[in-house]
Amino acid sequence: MKDIILGASHITDLSGLDHILFLIALAASFDLTKLGRMALLATAFTLGHSLTLLLAGLDVVRSLIVYVEFLIPLTIVITAALQISGVSLVTSTKFAKKSIYLFTVLFGLIHGLGFSSFYRISTSGDSSFIVPLLKFNLGIEIGQLVILLVTLSLFSLGRSLGIHERSQQLVVGGATLSLALIMVIENWPI
Repeated sequence: MKDIILGASHITDLSGLDHILFLIALAASFDLTKLGRMALLATAFTLGHSLTLLLAGLDVVRSLIVYVEFLIPLTIVITAALQISGVSLVTSTKFAKKSIYLFTVLFGLIHGLGFSSFYRISTSGDSSFIVPLLKFNLGIEIGQLVILLVTLSLFSLGRSLGIHERSQQLVVGGATLSLALIMVIENWPI
């Protein structure tokens, strides 16, 4: 149970705002009626994140944290910029939708690198880290679903008040882009 709680707290921790911002940027063109598709995107993110943690647990991957802490907000910048540019993650072509899932997995890999050092230390010397990893990832999924339910509920409320998808994309994309750019500047590798 502690691994599930650790996973959920990892994704919902406000001091690690990057995961929350990424999910909000990713969800900018969605509402509750598209919860299933958004949950699939969140799962794609978790798959990438999980793969990185698995490789870290096997001591295959080691990251230079200075670059990872720069790349993580950069993934948010890219996602938010796509929303601002008008790319609809809801109504895109079949090829674009597949590309979005691929990029989401890739961005999950990058975000996973940010936690991989801690994860490697916490599992070092423990050959049975697979079950705790699965529980941790279940916690991440639960945390992401909570974030998405709150976010998409707010977006649905906005739609019921007459806010159009495009306006939502611009406002949410602009806000997450602004916050992520600050994070990029703060973490610029020198």
